Amino acid sequence: MKIVICDDELESLNSLRVHVQEYMNNRYIECEITATTNPVEILNSTQSFDLAFLDIQMDGIDGISLAKELRGRNRKLALFFVTNFEKYQDDAMDLQAFRFFQKPLSIDRLYSGLDRAMEYIDRAYVDVFLYEDGVQQRILIDDIEYITRKNRKTVFITDHGNYYSKESIDAWCQKLPPLFFYPVHNSFLVNLHYITKYFYSELYLNDDTRIPIAPRKQSSFHKFWFEYLRRR
Repeated sequence: MKIVICDDELESLNSLRVHVQEYMNNRYIECEITATTNPVEILNSTQSFDLAFLDIQMDGIDGISLAKELRGRNRKLALFFVTNFEKYQDDAMDLQAFRFFQKPLSIDRLYSGLDRAMEYIDRAYVDVFLYEDGVQQRILIDDIEYITRKNRKTVFITDHGNYYSKESIDAWCQKLPPLFFYPVHNSFLVNLHYITKYFYSELYLNDDTRIPIAPRKQSSFHKFWFEYLRRR
């Protein structure tokens, strides 16, 4: 897990870094913490993070603007603001921050907020085994367009490459969000967010990928599809 802490008050920065590291150690979560008093350093880098703690009023760039940049790099960024200034609280909430911490920091509130953030991050990602490299790869659930079978392997098709899993499509049906993943066929589990055309017996993802809907699934999917549209 990649974490950034940015606060132009060195004492506050160091204190927060110690407590975040302690939290991660207690829960056996491996992490890499980038801590800096210079927000421009983060702005000028291309690195993305899973978790961010940002002061709001800083020299060079304010925490709200930096948060928007970091959210652009990772739309699932778990975001916390730490500040002495209550007037920025509405702006922080507009960015769907997990917590708005006032200084001095409450450790109980910090740990409670981190508990919620860990649950959110766990739901946002899945771990997929890469056969070619022999490693686990963490990918965003939202990036999965569909899952299919190929040469006895389960293949994740994403907008930035393909990944392979040892687990079956049926197993992934149990793991992925049932509100927008649907098994339209024994060989296809589809993310409805990517559907651009829908016909009773087939659908298209991103206009050019055709996926058949199994005859026995057509009626149930038809109802599910319009319920999905209603929720949106």
